[in-house]
Amino acid sequence: MPIYDFACAEHGLFTERMSYEASLAGVPCPHCGAPAGVLPALPLVSTLSSGLRRAERRAEASSAEPRLVKRGHLPSCGCNLCQKKAPPTSRRWMLGQC
Repeated sequence: MPIYDFACAEHGLFTERMSYEASLAGVPCPHCGAPAGVLPALPLVSTLSSGLRRAERRAEASSAEPRLVKRGHLPSCGCNLCQKKAPPTSRRWMLGQC
């Protein structure tokens, strides 16, 4: 049988082992007897697909400190870095040196 978490307004959290149908109805608090509702369970991360696990890991890693991303330049950017010319292919002063 699965274990479910319940929350009492006065005494806080406690766990009980019971069937799913019985957990939906709620249980009385073991200390005061007041009705306590079942808490929603978190999904198991290990059952997620590998793509979702990678995305979750990326989001968790970048939540506190984002990664440094460099800006890419387009061919028609116009900045000084993009206006550099390629070196010449023929160098006349090097002829006959080989």
